[in-house]
Amino acid sequence: MCNTSLSCCTDKITVQDKVCTNWALAAAGTQTIYTDNISQIINGTGYVKYETGTGNLTVNFFRTGVVAAIETIVVPPGGSASFTVARFNTITLTTTAAAQGEFCITVRYNL
Repeated sequence: MCNTSLSCCTDKITVQDKVCTNWALAAAGTQTIYTDNISQIINGTGYVKYETGTGNLTVNFFRTGVVAAIETIVVPPGGSASFTVARFNTITLTTTAAAQGEFCITVRYNL
């Protein structure tokens, strides 16, 4: 209940989930590594490790209705990258050759 002259916002329930997984692409191509089916307005923090492969790994963050990626990260072989991205609902990994690594994300969204 709001008892001041300032305007108040309704209470929001914020949920946080963590997902970690190993990933592998057997050949050049693109793989969807994360898709959100709960809410389009999410924020995520995490990392991508690129353990084996020969070409760069491209990590793209997409939002439904937006043609181009809203954020792109390029990771060299043997490298890793951390990220904090807002307002996305799909993450893809793209390589030019066989590759594997690890992906971890903590997402936060309101119910």
